[in-house]
Amino acid sequence: MLMRRILLSLLFFSALPLCAVPITYTAALYDSVPVVGTIYQPNGQPSNPVGAVYYSFYANAGMSVTVTGARLSGPYDMSFWVLPGLFADTDVFGGSLGNLGIAFGDDQIPPNLPGPFDDPQVTFIAPSTGPYTVAVTNYASNGTPPYDFQLTATGISEAAIPEPGTVVSAALGLLALFARRRRHGALSAS
Repeated sequence: MLMRRILLSLLFFSALPLCAVPITYTAALYDSVPVVGTIYQPNGQPSNPVGAVYYSFYANAGMSVTVTGARLSGPYDMSFWVLPGLFADTDVFGGSLGNLGIAFGDDQIPPNLPGPFDDPQVTFIAPSTGPYTVAVTNYASNGTPPYDFQLTATGISEAAIPEPGTVVSAALGLLALFARRRRHGALSAS
């Protein structure tokens, strides 16, 4: 009987989806302004959303956008994904950043410093107006994390990008105001 309970428990918990990992955006990118970051993700995880370092930017539909990465640590094999939208957690990716990616950068341009890897760069036409995400990952580095890098985007808009948490907070605030107004209206009608 105990063995049966254990097996049923194992089956139940193995059927549950993996817990989503919250995404925190490190910074917003502005046109031609480099940002410096650090990644702690283990080596060999170019499409893993967990451990990636997230940046946001805003672009208008039809704009030609270029995102360039520069390794600041010699053994780091920098890679990144460009994705449409902003994300609160890793559930939306289904285990791989490639499921939603617009572009993937890895070894497109000569390295800015000595080492076995080139630097990533992608150019694409923004398919829609709105926020975008750059998820910096660790392709196949031959050292031990952490690694430092620089990221620059050109051809992007200067519009402010709200974090997903800010959008949720604003929506909840509006909902509370609506509920209060409705309740106040119902009380004054009696």
